[in-house]
Amino acid sequence: MKALKKYLNKRKSAITSVLEKQPESFTPDTFHTLRLEIKKLNAIFNLVNFCAPGFNRKKTFKPFKLLFSQVGKIRELQVENALLDKHSTSDCGPNYRRSLRKNLLQELNNFFLIINPSFAEKLQKKYRKIKAVLAKTTKKTAKRYVDKKKVKIEKLLHKKALKKKQMHALRKSLKEYQFNQKSLKYAQKNKLLSNKNDVLALLGKWHDYQTVIQHLKKTIDLGQINPKERNRLQNSIRTFTLKSRLLYTRINATLRTSVFKNA
Repeated sequence: MKALKKYLNKRKSAITSVLEKQPESFTPDTFHTLRLEIKKLNAIFNLVNFCAPGFNRKKTFKPFKLLFSQVGKIRELQVENALLDKHSTSDCGPNYRRSLRKNLLQELNNFFLIINPSFAEKLQKKYRKIKAVLAKTTKKTAKRYVDKKKVKIEKLLHKKALKKKQMHALRKSLKEYQFNQKSLKYAQKNKLLSNKNDVLALLGKWHDYQTVIQHLKKTIDLGQINPKERNRLQNSIRTFTLKSRLLYTRINATLRTSVFKNA
C-alpha cells in the first residue's frame, strides 16, 4: 500500500532526524516528539501484524521497544519536574528534587549510550524488513483491522462512566486509531468523536497526573526518605489526586456530550 509506505517513510525520517541530533540540542519537546513517532510506528506494526500472518512483530519491533522504554523513563521524570514546578504548593523538598535531577541525568546518559552507530544500523535493518512485509498488506484487510479497533473503542465510549483502567485503554486505543486513520488516509472518515482532540488532551493531562502520583507513592513505599520530606510528598499526592479527580470527572462529562458519527 502506497499510503502506508509513505507514512512509514515519514516516521523513519522523523526518528532518524531526532537520533542524529547532538546531545546538547535535546529538549523535553525532542523526547516527546521521539516517543510520539515511535507510537505511530508501533501502530503500523500492529496493523501489519494483523494483515500479514507469519510476520515476527515482536522481534522486528524489539529495538524500537527498547528505545521507547528508555525515552518513557526520561519523559516521566521531565513531566514530574514540570508538574512540581507548575504547582508551587507541591513542594517536595530539596532532597527529593535533587534526587529527581540525578535520576534524570542517569536516564539521559543511558539513552545516549543506547543510540550508538550500531543501534542506528539495527533500526535501518528493521525499517527494511517492515517495508518488505507491507507488500502483503491489502486495503481490504487493513480496513477490517481498523473496523475492529473502532468497535472496541465504541464499546468504551458507550459506557456511562469509565473506570481508570478503561480510561487508560481509551487513551491508547484512540491515539492508535488516529494514527491508523492517517497512515491509511482515512483522516476524514470513520470519526468516532466530534471533539476527539479535546478528549485526547484531557486524557493526556489525566495520565500525567496518574503517572506522577504513582511515582510519588512508590518513593514513599521505599521508606528511604526522612519524615519531613515524606509529609511533603504526601501533600503533593493529595494536590495531584485532586487535579486528577477533577480531570476524571471532566473527561466522563465530555464523553457523554460527544457527538458520535457512523462510518
